[in-house]
Amino acid sequence: MRLRKLRSDMKLKGKRVLVRIDANVPIKKGKAIDGPHGRIARSAVGINWLLQRGARVIVMTHLGRPNGRRVSAYTVKPVAKRLSGLLGGKVKVARSVVGPDVHKLVEQLKDGDVLMLENVRFDSREKENAPSYASALAKLADLYVNDAFAVSHRAHTSLDAITSELPSYAGPLLANEISVLSKLEAKARNPFVLTIGGLKMSTKIPIMKHFASRVDKVLVGGAIATAFLVAKGLEVGRSAYEHEAVSEAKKVLARYESKLLLPTDVVVVKALRKDARQEVVPIDAVKPTQRIVDLGPNTIARYKELIGEAKTIVWNGPLGYCEISEFCGATRSIAGAIADRTGKATTIVGGGDTMPVIEKLGLADQYTLLSTGGGALLQFLAGEKLPGIEALKL
Repeated sequence: MRLRKLRSDMKLKGKRVLVRIDANVPIKKGKAIDGPHGRIARSAVGINWLLQRGARVIVMTHLGRPNGRRVSAYTVKPVAKRLSGLLGGKVKVARSVVGPDVHKLVEQLKDGDVLMLENVRFDSREKENAPSYASALAKLADLYVNDAFAVSHRAHTSLDAITSELPSYAGPLLANEISVLSKLEAKARNPFVLTIGGLKMSTKIPIMKHFASRVDKVLVGGAIATAFLVAKGLEVGRSAYEHEAVSEAKKVLARYESKLLLPTDVVVVKALRKDARQEVVPIDAVKPTQRIVDLGPNTIARYKELIGEAKTIVWNGPLGYCEISEFCGATRSIAGAIADRTGKATTIVGGGDTMPVIEKLGLADQYTLLSTGGGALLQFLAGEKLPGIEALKL
């Protein structure tokens, strides 16, 4: 896939560059929770690249779901503070997204300065992909850069309509993700192992179907595995899963069962507490009072064996109930096994729920691609078109 990209020979000195990033991270006690490989940290690399070339950078992002209203809990001030620390200089925050007060701040920018607009979703026109909002944003800048792959599946103004108003380019973070993912689509090497976890079967089945003809094995964990077990008529006790997904799971099993690997043993508890007594049982020995919270050692060993032979590995979603770290053993083990294959294999890892685990393990830079995308990654892997990406195609 060929995109319009920022080039090193572009003359950016003095240019006002409107940059869309995805800084939608948790905010706790006024602080943006963003690790060294988090969304803001990785966006800062592209912003710094522009600053070094003398650009005047105007950053925009959304935060939470304020539904077109100004909500103080969703102000981008904590994001600006995080960016200031990463860039080594103060990032000013506009009180609004568009309007005369914002124009005054833009006029005051000097080469190498950064201004952050308030939450683009404070204006209801953002979700409407409104031309009027795009036009107002475009008056602030000379060119536009999308470096927010994680939200490029949204047909929103700051990702789609804006590209009709300004010369538009893919930022380095977005361009790299698309480059790696496009190669996966074009020429994945076999053995190709797809590892799927998490809760929502509805978002993962399209990926299974899209890669069905090319993938060698699909390793299944998390609540998605539980839905498949129910589809096979097994007792899962009080385990979490998407009940409405069971009928679809039966169809997938009927068509692709030879490629699907489901758990043969699991970790069960009677209560979702970190101090709950854990028991490893065969998959056909789960009691009605128990909950499945992780993969068992035999399943982990088999999954690691297949990963160790693979030349293409895609992983999305935790393999256990990682909200409680004591139930995250399989996820940690598989994260390490996939990292060990990088170099010998193309390794693509994504999903917001897995990022904290990977950062704690110190593995964030040990994959071919650690995607910033959640929904965007799932849709891309399912072969769907992303509006924010389509708008940047050559």
